[in-house]
Amino acid sequence: MKKIITFFVSTLLLFTTAVSANAGNISQATALIDNVMQKSLTIINDQKLTTEVKREKLWPIVTTYFDFTLISELTLGKFAAKSTSKLGDYSDRRFTPKQQAEFTDAFTLHLGNLYLDRLNNDSHFSVSLTQSSALKPIRKMQRARVNSLINNKTAIDYSLRLKNKEWRIYDIKVEGRSLISSFRKEYAALLLKNTPEELLTLLNDKNFAHSENNAAQ
Repeated sequence: MKKIITFFVSTLLLFTTAVSANAGNISQATALIDNVMQKSLTIINDQKLTTEVKREKLWPIVTTYFDFTLISELTLGKFAAKSTSKLGDYSDRRFTPKQQAEFTDAFTLHLGNLYLDRLNNDSHFSVSLTQSSALKPIRKMQRARVNSLINNKTAIDYSLRLKNKEWRIYDIKVEGRSLISSFRKEYAALLLKNTPEELLTLLNDKNFAHSENNAAQ
């Protein structure tokens, strides 16, 4: 009987410790999102700053707190270098590690251009964090989701992963629509018609055109 009680108590203590540690980690994820939002809003809502200056100040924040390596890998899905999914007749569409590294750089720049282009001198936003929750771990990485409301009407959810004791954002859902899922679907369709090198060329051309357009303004 004593052994059963001891086992029960030990199990309960382990479970309680795990729940406590998990709750603490979720609080850290929430704090990170709050920190990112406050830093970003200070820049975005500063009407003294030009749009270009806002972009320059926001970019270091984006690259620090987003895990673009994981974002890129999840976006490529079955075509990613480490994926074990069978591609059948499209086996030549699997990215090599070198191609995937190039894709990560190009895709990171493309995402930055896509979302930072929405800024203007009159941009003004408010953010309220509404809920935080744990997600099922993947690849032995703890995950969390932090829900927020932009200007009290647009729901934006941040998915984060914990790796090497650091939380980083790897997906965003706007009104339930996942950034990763949207691009994965788009690029999967492109890769049925194009090789990885051709997709890289398309991305690099878009980034170059964007740079040229900004320079001309």
